[in-house]
Amino acid sequence: MGEKKRRSNSRQVIIAGEPRCIYCPGAAESVEHMPPRGMFRDRQRPGAMEYGVCSACNSGTRGSDAVATFIALLHPNNLEESWQAEKSRKLTSTIRTHAPGVLEELSSRDKRRDEWARRPGSGLLQRVIRVEADGPRIHAHLSVFGAKLAMALYREHVGVPLPLDGAIWSQFALNGGMTQEHLNDRIKILPLHETLRQGRKNVGDQFAYRYNCDERTTIAAVVQFHLGLWFTIFASSDQRIIELFYKAEFMQLPASVTVTPANLLSLLPVAHATA
Repeated sequence: MGEKKRRSNSRQVIIAGEPRCIYCPGAAESVEHMPPRGMFRDRQRPGAMEYGVCSACNSGTRGSDAVATFIALLHPNNLEESWQAEKSRKLTSTIRTHAPGVLEELSSRDKRRDEWARRPGSGLLQRVIRVEADGPRIHAHLSVFGAKLAMALYREHVGVPLPLDGAIWSQFALNGGMTQEHLNDRIKILPLHETLRQGRKNVGDQFAYRYNCDERTTIAAVVQFHLGLWFTIFASSDQRIIELFYKAEFMQLPASVTVTPANLLSLLPVAHATA
């Protein structure tokens, strides 16, 4: 009874502490965990980065959370018997329901090819399947997740929701697309390192980011989820910086999106936009 009451009060405090949903102009009605609990092994997520959001943004982006988690866990080092592989299998029903069409894009014959890779720890070759996850539905859901991530990190480090006249730019990269050279180039200007922590426990092997923030208007970060998914994000309320997001050199980069608060759900595939 006492523990249940403490959880309930915590939820109420989180919701009451937000002037509005951190993703849109709506009222805060529920609690959003960013990253979601499902991103972590056995759902063991340290208690931090919890925000008040509206019900539409929370429930409407459930499919995007599942797609991002599924992609993050895809890596040749994750064997069939690993917890990552088991988690991926369990996610398929959620993706079919809340992100229809994504699994079909991943299983398309022209997007898959067999390869051989060294089995970690043994040096033996193992057969792996390389997947090109570049379909429009996958792009849409990862763009939604990246936009939520950017707005959550702005809320975390600036201390308020991104203003409605602010904007974010995000770009995702999968395990075959973020080379060490690209990563080194991006973290040169991002001196601070962070993850979720609770006491001595941290989940840096599952979620970590490098960032820079002026604590007033702008945050930039490179975020890693497991071994399979990276995001480069910028979120700002400074109009001079926002203008850069709409320049061709940003807008035309692959796997990227520019969006403002209130337009998050418009990024979803049309068939799922009102879920």
